[in-house]
Amino acid sequence: MLTPRRPRARPALPSTERATQLGRPLLWIALVLTILAPCACFLVVGVSPRLFDQGRSWFTLSYVGQIMTGITAESLLNSTWVSCAAAGIGLAIGFPIAWLVGRTDLSGRRLFGGAMWLVLLLPSWLPAIGWQRLVQPDGVMYRIGIDAPFVTHAIMGPFGVVLVLGLRCVPFSYLAISAALAGLGQELEDAARVHGAGRLAALRLVAPILAPAITSALAIGFAESVGDFGVASTLAYASSFPLATYQLYSYIGGFPPNFAGAAAIGWLLVASVAVPLALQARALRSRSYAVLSGRTRPAVRRELRGWGKAGAVTVAGGYYAVALGVPGFGAVSSSLLADFGASFRLSLANFRAVFHDSGLSGPLERSLVYGAICATVTVVGGLVLATMLARKRSASARLLDFLLLASVALPGVVFAAGYIFFYNLPALSRIGVDIYQTVTLLLIGYVASSLPTNARVLVGAVAQVQRSLKDAARAHGAGAARAFMRGVLPILSRPLTMAWLFTFCGIFLELPISELLYAPGSPPASVAIEDNLGNYHFGVGMAQAVTAVGVALLAVVVVLGGYRLLAPRGWRRLAGTGGGLRG
Repeated sequence: MLTPRRPRARPALPSTERATQLGRPLLWIALVLTILAPCACFLVVGVSPRLFDQGRSWFTLSYVGQIMTGITAESLLNSTWVSCAAAGIGLAIGFPIAWLVGRTDLSGRRLFGGAMWLVLLLPSWLPAIGWQRLVQPDGVMYRIGIDAPFVTHAIMGPFGVVLVLGLRCVPFSYLAISAALAGLGQELEDAARVHGAGRLAALRLVAPILAPAITSALAIGFAESVGDFGVASTLAYASSFPLATYQLYSYIGGFPPNFAGAAAIGWLLVASVAVPLALQARALRSRSYAVLSGRTRPAVRRELRGWGKAGAVTVAGGYYAVALGVPGFGAVSSSLLADFGASFRLSLANFRAVFHDSGLSGPLERSLVYGAICATVTVVGGLVLATMLARKRSASARLLDFLLLASVALPGVVFAAGYIFFYNLPALSRIGVDIYQTVTLLLIGYVASSLPTNARVLVGAVAQVQRSLKDAARAHGAGAARAFMRGVLPILSRPLTMAWLFTFCGIFLELPISELLYAPGSPPASVAIEDNLGNYHFGVGMAQAVTAVGVALLAVVVVLGGYRLLAPRGWRRLAGTGGGLRG
């Protein structure tokens, strides 16, 4: 008689696999609660206010119709054309600088390339208030005896707003074009020159091949400008030039807050960002731009001589003079002046007031702690998400990729408004989630807003790391943690360090989320600076801004210097061969 065969027991999963299976649902729950739910609920209230007890209609477009009139309609129109102009300026300046740095022997090209990161890391409101304090009627320009009302009228108006936002767009265009030029071989230009084309004609041949980078630069520049809050709340507000992001902020900050109207503005802001991204995707689908092959030859740098070299240095240096030098002079000099008066007497009184009023628990120290904590959490979470995106091709990975991409395109003020609305719902309070107007919510907002960008930045570096590196360490008896530390971390150490710095600098002086979510009595640095400027304490506010920038730059120097001194030599050598962010 045959005895029935017992079913074979499934082998137990390794501890790392069990942890992964348990952690993936928790990760999705965290993403839903911190990114998807707040923004989705806030946008839904604009068309279904009754769903959240904000009106009587289950579905209505009346709020969208209301914002299409009056000053709100004017602000939306201003944001649209200003963003288009700023993106165009960013490309017009960024393309030549990228070409000079990447294809010529431009003197100081490493310095020019590295300085782009400084422009990128500075929040937009800092150059804006630097220009403002330089040219406004009681500013630095008039105190040193320069009476130029036409300059004041130009900067304190639409031209100044477009200028500041356009200069802000240059790093995005530079980075996009530089990445494309790095993979563009010399043979295309040589073929054009062989057939009698001059240098300008050869450039016209190569430029269309860079269409993906050009369209990316324009789309990113437009998205960054239309969602910018720093310029809208400083230079544009002082110039009585309304922009949509500040109008949304005023809807939320009013009493009572108009969440439905703010959500309607949010819909239009998100739609305006989606349009250039959709046009970019459609344009790229219709043609092929693949030029890399096994026969691609590296491009030869063109030697600049005489007036050509002087002109190139003037073009590149002129950009940094206008983007950093002029507003930097305005900010530093105004921080050394008294709040009122017409003299140009320099004093350290404003800096003494900053340190006397702040103490060890003041806004600058608070932002330093917030930035360090959130940057660490964000880098760890970004590495986990980047690994999921790089290793998986499942439906959940594609959904995650779409969610992160949509979050990157979401304006920061819409993100912060969603947090105010969602975490202030009575339903959450009834189940014990009562974190509105707390430091906890502010930190969660910082991490959630930085995580999508951080994850997408790290994807390139993580994708280049072969799984065999970790498997080899496991085969020699190392545990999961030790295998990562010895097989993967050395290669990713440099990209992770740069991603940490990028996140830290972005959080340290972040404005829209800080303005809307900070806990009462605990303002971070950007809010404290805005409060002083708004109360006409210009000298103290500018001293705080200058000090904050100095602290951020000191943190960058300490972290990069610490990496260079403390990281093993093998780590530094391996990190130089990896992708991702490089300093």
